[in-house]
Amino acid sequence: MAKSSFSILLFLLFLFAQTILAQDNYYFVSFENKEGNGFNINQPETFLSAKAINRRLNQGINIYEQDLPITPSYKTTIGNQGVEVFESSKWFNGIIIKSTAIEAEQLKNLSFVSTITYLAPQNYAGRRSSNQEELAVSDAPTDTLFQNEILNVKEMHSQGYLGQGIRIAVLDGGFRNVDNLSAFGHLYSQSKLDYTYDFVSKTSNVYQHSDHGTKVLSFMTALIPDSYQGVAPEASYMLFVTENVPSEYRIEEYYWLIAAERADSAGVDIINTSLGYNIFDDPQMNYTQEEMDGNTTVVAKAAHIASEKGIIVVASAGNEGNKAWSIITSPADVRDGLAVGSIQTDYGRSGFSSLGPSANGQIKPDVVAMGSSAFLINESGAIIRGSGTSFSAPQVAGLMAGIWQAYPDFSAIELLDAVRMSSSNATTPDNEIGYGIPSFIAINNYLESISDTEPIMVYPNPIMPSELLKIKIANPSKVNEAQFELFETSGKKLSSNLFTVSWSNNIASIELQHLSQGLYFLNVLYESDNKPESYKVRIIKL
Repeated sequence: MAKSSFSILLFLLFLFAQTILAQDNYYFVSFENKEGNGFNINQPETFLSAKAINRRLNQGINIYEQDLPITPSYKTTIGNQGVEVFESSKWFNGIIIKSTAIEAEQLKNLSFVSTITYLAPQNYAGRRSSNQEELAVSDAPTDTLFQNEILNVKEMHSQGYLGQGIRIAVLDGGFRNVDNLSAFGHLYSQSKLDYTYDFVSKTSNVYQHSDHGTKVLSFMTALIPDSYQGVAPEASYMLFVTENVPSEYRIEEYYWLIAAERADSAGVDIINTSLGYNIFDDPQMNYTQEEMDGNTTVVAKAAHIASEKGIIVVASAGNEGNKAWSIITSPADVRDGLAVGSIQTDYGRSGFSSLGPSANGQIKPDVVAMGSSAFLINESGAIIRGSGTSFSAPQVAGLMAGIWQAYPDFSAIELLDAVRMSSSNATTPDNEIGYGIPSFIAINNYLESISDTEPIMVYPNPIMPSELLKIKIANPSKVNEAQFELFETSGKKLSSNLFTVSWSNNIASIELQHLSQGLYFLNVLYESDNKPESYKVRIIKL
């Protein structure tokens, strides 16, 4: 009897194994080369848009074989093996297929196949609640203008920089009801929505699954007259669903990769991703903290390539700060991207905001914005509050759109450097809030200083009775304080004022209306690189 039971058990195990082997799964098949693909790097107009080519030319970026499409015959040959072929990746040189494990293994016999990577089971579902979750909302009162105020959005808009001419790709889990909400109506009436694609349903319908992307998008572009304005409402947008909301498998990183490729080919300037990867439904796919080094995860490699193409990648830092994981998730670990953490109205780090550094020692997050009880638009079109680094990242992405519109001749790398070096915590960056809060005024002042030839500038001079005397400190990274002393020609000191210098406040104003017409002397005392310096100038009061 025992022998018979054992035989039955073996038979059942055999049937189970056969069922597993016969089950369709998703795989990524990479190729050895791109031979015979019919494209040439000297003719980029055949595989890249004019905007993508111009982005490279403007930033001195070459076009490489990596930019070429895959070899079509390789894709056809694999399709003829009886497996389903889906998306293709030129950066990773391969395709996503759906097949049994046996069929996938047999593909290795093809001479042009390099590797085969398991991505997800046939019906992947059961999402873990991780970085995309909407956190509990605090009942503390919040100024609806605060989130824009700290970034100097009003000043940016007043100068006419609302993102015109900048294209932003948003990679998320769904943009439910965006096509029906008046807050997003201008995207359609003004032709600001350039492209949509859902990798999960494999259709252009991105208005389903989840409203997480709806909320994220609202920070950048939503418009409700007299009530709500996104940071970059005049930018154009591409919307990609790369997340299968009920699940977390490696395939979503590959969807992110391919979405970034399409965005690049279409000429996107900025990618915003309020997604993060560390733990998966299949534990064998899990990353370790040591792998958050900007070079290891699939999505980090993809984000790095995107940045090499001259795209600014803005990523949420993650909501792991008060969990066991605690540190950033990927692609926030990418060195040449902007990882955005979250702060509260008291300017302190939100408890949930993921910490740094990256595993290779980079300061992370790079910057922070308002992510605790931030105001947003939900799928019903209502203004509500939500918390998470998912909501701080798109604010910074919108800010970057306005900055790049204002300074189109600067490269992505130059703008990223300007953001970090001009933010509120730039002199003492840490792994809680990184380089601090970025702002339009500070970044503007930093970029303007590059063309300044003098360390101190005083203007207007001569000065009219109704004007204020302006004193500009060109490089606040070298000067923390300045003393302004005003003298008569006789040598009598009329005033002495101490001015604290920062990138968001590097121009002081002195009122001279009470003084008579005539000649005066201004002496500016300061330290630069720990050396005492002085700057003297004659002032003519008219």
